[in-house]
Amino acid sequence: MWLRLFGTEERYVFVQHLKQPDAPVELPIETNGVVVRQMTDRDRADIRIKRHEPHDNDPLAEAVVATRHDRIVGAAWYTDSVNAEQPWYRVVEPHLILPALFDANIFVVPGDKAAAWAISKYATDRVASTGVRSTVALVGAHNKRSILLLRLLGAKIVARISIRHRFGSTTTVVEPVATDRHAAVSRKTTRTEA
Repeated sequence: MWLRLFGTEERYVFVQHLKQPDAPVELPIETNGVVVRQMTDRDRADIRIKRHEPHDNDPLAEAVVATRHDRIVGAAWYTDSVNAEQPWYRVVEPHLILPALFDANIFVVPGDKAAAWAISKYATDRVASTGVRSTVALVGAHNKRSILLLRLLGAKIVARISIRHRFGSTTTVVEPVATDRHAAVSRKTTRTEA
């Protein structure tokens, strides 16, 4: 709450190019005791899903859950919101292969590395089999585990976002990243105010 009134959030924008699988990916898929499947209405009633589900108005294109012994251990949501209305779109557009989806959120029970890998891998394989060619994800600069996982899956950092909140006024600064290294940032910026 305090951060929304007075604070700065730092995020990285990742783009992952997807290769269409040789055969359509059908869920559920089980690996290492983790089952990745389509999210159901019953899943949406789960308190962990409610807490992590994206609350914006962007239409969901895909939502999956990971379970272990029939208990939810993770979830991922993709929306159809990779478009010019996003403050980062102009900077990210040259890196996209369309069509693209936005990785609106992913959550995994802390410490469950197998679930993190399974849901990230099979959710992207699933959307790739529907014709999606790239995904965009925003990750907090402090979230080292998610940054590492996305890199392992082949995603690249293409921009850095600073969102500055000052007493109800929000300023977003988007800077393109010249290479996939945190320090190598181009001087060009795109500013938008909300």
